[in-house]
Amino acid sequence: MKKNIIILILSCFIFSCEPDDICLTSLADTPKLIIGFFDQSTGLKKEVTNLKIQGYNNNNIYFFQTTDSTSVPLKNLDKITNYSLTKDFDENVDNSGNSDNIIINYQHNHIYVSRACGYVSNYDLDRIVIENDNLNWIVRTEIINSEIKEEKSIHVKIFH
Repeated sequence: MKKNIIILILSCFIFSCEPDDICLTSLADTPKLIIGFFDQSTGLKKEVTNLKIQGYNNNNIYFFQTTDSTSVPLKNLDKITNYSLTKDFDENVDNSGNSDNIIINYQHNHIYVSRACGYVSNYDLDRIVIENDNLNWIVRTEIINSEIKEEKSIHVKIFH
């Protein structure tokens, strides 16, 4: 008898969950901005050696490695995100490498998923500005896909 009561109580508990109470891992998260790095003269993908990415005026390093593409998050509540991209960075040498600051302008669209999952944000890129410091290694940028709804393809090309 006790066993049946326990099973009944557990069944009530398990089947009382609403679909909104569980956030499935198959649901998409807020996508990041996918950046690809390309050679200015050939237009082909080109690695950036020892690339360091960090938020502008922020001491925390977000990314550090040699790569030809990367992804970075955008701020959910702002319409501007600033990053400092440093090529040829050496973590053992102060002020090493060549840093360029980029300003990413966008609109955001918050989409309600469920009570358990909350919101995801999609973005529409307006433009990307490279701050000129007379030693820019980034020559120009090109927005390939202004709608950031997924992370399957490059959204922005950076030519160097």
